[in-house]
Amino acid sequence: MKQIVLEIEDSAFEQFMGMIELCPQVSVVSTGDAVNVVSNRDTCMVYAIKTLRENGVFCHGYDYGWIMMAINEGVLDDFDSFKSPQAFIDYLYLIGIDTLPTRFTLFRAYSRALDSFPNWTFVDVNDASETVRRINVVKQFLSAYGKAKRTFCNKNCNN
Repeated sequence: MKQIVLEIEDSAFEQFMGMIELCPQVSVVSTGDAVNVVSNRDTCMVYAIKTLRENGVFCHGYDYGWIMMAINEGVLDDFDSFKSPQAFIDYLYLIGIDTLPTRFTLFRAYSRALDSFPNWTFVDVNDASETVRRINVVKQFLSAYGKAKRTFCNKNCNN
C-alpha cells in the first residue's frame, strides 16, 4: 500500500474528492488545512538573504557558499551544519528562496577557503579587497539575521 500527501487549492477540493470517489481502491485517510512549517529561524534566514539581495551584496552565486561555510563553522547557534551544498540549497528552496546557485558552485567555493571565519584566506584570489568582500558577505548576513531575530522576538516574544 502507498500513501500520498497532496496539497490542493481550496477551489479544487470538491472536484478532487469527486474524482477519488470514482476509484474504490483509494481512500482518504485524513484532510485538513495546510500548516505553515516555517520556523522563526527560517523567517530570519529569508529576511537576511532577501536583505543581502536587495543591497547587492551577492556578486556571484558562490557568495552563498560563504554563508553556508560560516553556518557550518557554528557562527549561528540556530543551525546545525549542512551535510552538503545540496542540503543547503534544498533548505533555502524549502523556505522560499529562489534563483539559487548550483551545488557545484557552492562546493567550489567551499574548496577555495582556508582557515576559519573571520580569518578566511582564499586560494583563488590575491586581491585583499576581494578577500574582505567575501568575509563581509558573512558579516552582513549575520547583521541582517540578527536584526530579523531581534525584530521578530520584539514583536512575538513575551520576554
